[in-house]
Amino acid sequence: MKLLKFAPFVLLATAFSALATTLPSSSDLQQQDQRLLQISNAIMAANAALCDRTMPNLGVALQSTDQYPAGAAPPFAAPVAFAAVIPGSAAAQAGIAPDDGLVTIDGRAITKLPALSAAPLRDSAFAVVAQHPAGAPLVLGVVHGTEHREVTLHASPECRVLVEVLADKGSTAHSDGRVIQFSYGLVTRADDRQLAAMFAHELGHVVLHHRERLSAAGVKKGLLGAIGRDRRLNLQAEAEADRMSVYLLANAGIDPRSGPGLWRSDLGRRLSAGHQSGTERAKLMEQEIAAHLGGSSPYLPGELLAQRTQPMR
Repeated sequence: MKLLKFAPFVLLATAFSALATTLPSSSDLQQQDQRLLQISNAIMAANAALCDRTMPNLGVALQSTDQYPAGAAPPFAAPVAFAAVIPGSAAAQAGIAPDDGLVTIDGRAITKLPALSAAPLRDSAFAVVAQHPAGAPLVLGVVHGTEHREVTLHASPECRVLVEVLADKGSTAHSDGRVIQFSYGLVTRADDRQLAAMFAHELGHVVLHHRERLSAAGVKKGLLGAIGRDRRLNLQAEAEADRMSVYLLANAGIDPRSGPGLWRSDLGRRLSAGHQSGTERAKLMEQEIAAHLGGSSPYLPGELLAQRTQPMR
């Protein structure tokens, strides 16, 4: 859940009407945060081998008090807190619970990193955790109520990306290469298979470094990106992410046909506005499934992965 929104690099376009004036309740947001965390965590953990940027798989969602409007009082034990914890995760096994505070990482107090001075404090905490050496024990200073303690976690790797639900009732899904965000309205409209397919699509953009590659190519978004070369490269990125998503789903034990199913649905057709049609996207993914899936996982799509180091032309 996030109540402040920064300008993202949108990769999956908004396709619904204006936001409702009322925001979802805290309990409803927490429920959808937990749901998205469980779905996304399974996909990120199963595909660590496809990601050249990984982080420890703690099984948590982080938030900070500066993401909330003035006067709001989230029940956090510290300025950065664990907003959600997956049962059975490394964090849960260490006794970390929702709303516990996070105050130190490997003995360092949490402060804003210069490169993230305009972002919430949570982003700096995430960046420090993400940079932790692979395979090394991670020591966290945790506050539960008034109790301060240190816990040591031995976490396996997962793909490096923040995931969160935005506190609005729109229908936006987007990635800036570092954070994947979904509007509350979109999450509640999607069933679990559709949400998994949407997340796999957005993670596909991260795996393939689309933000950096499109930016390096000088590609625009919005109306200016809907014509000529910019449109062609934007559609190329969407197609690559669609193709990658079927492998990400299959590796996580999720039916890869969830992707074509999403784009053939009413929800998927609306989300495809401004891109190729939902039917065309579904056909592309079905061709990828028929040609390359059917053996045993994990699947490592070498031809697609090789694209992430290539300029977009």
